[in-house]
Amino acid sequence: MKQNWPFLQKVSFLFLFTYVFLFTFSHQFLFSSYFEMLWQKVIPWFADALGHTPAITTFSNGSGDTTYNYFQILFFAILSFLIAIGVALVDRKRDNYQTLLSWLTVLIRYYIAYQMLAYGVAKMFGMQFSFPSEQRLSTELGDYSPMGLLWTFMGFSKSYSVFTGILEFVSGILLLSRYTTTLGALTTFGVMLNVMMMNYCYDVPVKILSTHLVLLSQFLISLDAPRLLKFFFTNQKTEALHFAEVIPAKYRKGVSIVKWILIFGAISFSFVKMFQYKKEYKPKKDNALFHGSYYVEQFDRRSIAAEGEQSIKNNKEKWLAFEQQNKGTASIKTSLGHEYRFSFVPDTLNKKVRLKLNGKFEMQELDYERIDSSRIHLYGIYEADSLDVVLKKRASNDRNLVKRGFHWINEYPFNQ
Repeated sequence: MKQNWPFLQKVSFLFLFTYVFLFTFSHQFLFSSYFEMLWQKVIPWFADALGHTPAITTFSNGSGDTTYNYFQILFFAILSFLIAIGVALVDRKRDNYQTLLSWLTVLIRYYIAYQMLAYGVAKMFGMQFSFPSEQRLSTELGDYSPMGLLWTFMGFSKSYSVFTGILEFVSGILLLSRYTTTLGALTTFGVMLNVMMMNYCYDVPVKILSTHLVLLSQFLISLDAPRLLKFFFTNQKTEALHFAEVIPAKYRKGVSIVKWILIFGAISFSFVKMFQYKKEYKPKKDNALFHGSYYVEQFDRRSIAAEGEQSIKNNKEKWLAFEQQNKGTASIKTSLGHEYRFSFVPDTLNKKVRLKLNGKFEMQELDYERIDSSRIHLYGIYEADSLDVVLKKRASNDRNLVKRGFHWINEYPFNQ
């Protein structure tokens, strides 16, 4: 028996269908890069028409919550409403959009699956979160941003990060078959609700995407709500669900075979690419002499800076720590809480280092000698001052965060 949808239901459905179509094909999905070129012209014009100043010039930059993104979803909502009203009026003789609803369900399933598989594989291979670097370990807790704190927390435990990645990956796999869609939607909702709350509570700029994934998974759950209510809340029997077929019977088997070949190929390809990325971007152990984190064991600078000069010449401002994480740059933390960044180039042949404070034009040169396996003596003339510094290397494994490890038995909590 045909269902006759009320006009309001048809408008609501058409709005949802149009909005989901516009959103999914504009956010990390098939052909989204091509659509993005269009929106980068339309959305700034739209924002300007609404009186927003200054002009939008920031687009994709790692943040999914830019001003551009918020105006984009507002534009999608308005455009979807206008299209829904127009189509519903022109096509008002149609009884319902049941077939289109089936296609919408397919679109949502595959969009969520795409996101869950992508993020899941990234976590499983340690590409989204990595163990905190020496620079992170030496940063005071109060200087972390909320997002930096979350990234450090997640990166600390590879096991936990992989576990969350497996949950996302399995949720995505379940959504690829209509027979396990409800289970996939339920697991996705649970996983993504947690992710969404972390994004909100730790100010991670993926709030728009994570919120949409939660709402879209809720939509899939709602399609099976009567059966779920019977099973979980009233302890009644539920009938088997009969799926609406949108592909002619003679093509179904072939389409199914092609579908799973493509899915298996895509997942296999993503695993191969992740292996390559991990090999390429995996942090490499650097045995360079100055690489790592050092205490300043001894500091002597004989002269006093000219009044008002912005440098580290003030004898009252002593060096406390030296760090080199990347080749060609280094940083120095001082007793006044400042951190100065340098261009830093060691000359191991002549046992000299050339360094230049960022913002300065003069390159300075100092001599160095290795006292023992953990100490370096750095000395010479720096900005007309006599500088004498002894650096002592700090091993990463002497920090509680690194050396504590896992314990089944704890007679007392180790909460430092």
